[in-house]
Amino acid sequence: MDRIMIVDDDRGTCDLLTRILQKNGFHVVAENVPSNAVKSFKENNFDLVITDFYMPEMTGIELLEEIKKIDQDTDVIVMTAYASIDNAVDAMRKGAYDYIVKPFQNDDLLLSIKRVFEKRRLAEENRYLRAELSKKYGFHNIIGSSPAMQNLFNLIERVADSDATALLIGESGTGKELVARAIHFSGKKKDRNFVAINCSALPDALLESELFGHTKGAFTGATESKQGLFEYANGGTLFLDEIADTSPSVQAKLLRVIEDKKIRKLGDNKEMEVDVRIITATSRNLRKLIDENTFREDLFYRINVFPLNIPPLRDRREDIPLLIEHFLKGRKRINSAAIDILTNYNWPGNVRELENMVERLVVFSLSDTIIPEDLPAEVKDTVCKKIDSNLSYQEAKKQVLDEFNRNFIVCTLRQTGGNVTKAAEKLKLDRANLQRLMRKYGIASTEYRE
Repeated sequence: MDRIMIVDDDRGTCDLLTRILQKNGFHVVAENVPSNAVKSFKENNFDLVITDFYMPEMTGIELLEEIKKIDQDTDVIVMTAYASIDNAVDAMRKGAYDYIVKPFQNDDLLLSIKRVFEKRRLAEENRYLRAELSKKYGFHNIIGSSPAMQNLFNLIERVADSDATALLIGESGTGKELVARAIHFSGKKKDRNFVAINCSALPDALLESELFGHTKGAFTGATESKQGLFEYANGGTLFLDEIADTSPSVQAKLLRVIEDKKIRKLGDNKEMEVDVRIITATSRNLRKLIDENTFREDLFYRINVFPLNIPPLRDRREDIPLLIEHFLKGRKRINSAAIDILTNYNWPGNVRELENMVERLVVFSLSDTIIPEDLPAEVKDTVCKKIDSNLSYQEAKKQVLDEFNRNFIVCTLRQTGGNVTKAAEKLKLDRANLQRLMRKYGIASTEYRE
């Protein structure tokens, strides 16, 4: 039940308001002495305080200030029979939710109280939703136990509480936006807005309007002013996906925002300060684009403060069974033979392709268990091309697993710069066992030294 405290030196007013509010389902406590009200407030939880303005011991404004010192989130409504604009302005400036003049209609007071609790409920829902988003997008919920993903998790944890710009580098479908969200929702800005935009999806003029906003009449069709994403993300994070596809004009404006932390709406001559954490992403080679004079070198150095490489799915194949189970969500089972085939497929579309594949299998598989016959022809054919058709099932499986083991060891050595000791630690193998496997598969660590 919502709890309200009434503070008024007139007992008749306290009794009247108590009856009205209790009749409308509120738990009410009335105090005639402001100092007693402060003591009671410290000892109990109240959602709203309704106080008279003029009282002998303490004014309503002074009581308001004491209440806000104890709990900044408690709402206060100030009542007075002697209204003045100065008093009303002072009350609102000190944090009062509303200022009501006596005598008032009961319905007017109840409407003001209703608005207070609607605001509080919306704020509580917002906190809950943000907490749920934080749990959903916290990096612990990104699926992966491979060394490559564990390394990525460590990097996310290190960059999350920083304000440094981060550049996510990875192929299409690797989950760059999910990583960006994990950085945001694991950091100190997690209670503020996270805003994402794909820079390749909009033409230049529209992209500038989306990012920076525009004033009414800034261009043909601008019938009203519009808030840009930088302004909307103020205090939070703005994720710019596929930043390599932006024009020189947009790149110049982005550079200025990063350097000066100011934006200017299209058609406006005034600047606005913004505090936005910028995360960018690309699936292209920015250094090559710099050499081709299609991407600004100075912008590259500004966004590349903290680079994170998102591994393609083929470089973390041991995560594929985990991802399959995650996407199945218990709706169906999948047998080991089908998992083996999916694990050895190269997944050019990465995690996004795998997720879509699983959804397709759930819909079209005729039984509760997904088997190799349910898999698309392009997946089975790709794997079959690698297998000698004269082999038995066990021999074919060994061939596929040997190829997987070799590829995985090679990927790990690439990550460690050819350091066998570090590779063994990542693989959780004895160094001697790793060297034995390297000899078996003809792998030389020197080929991967930096």
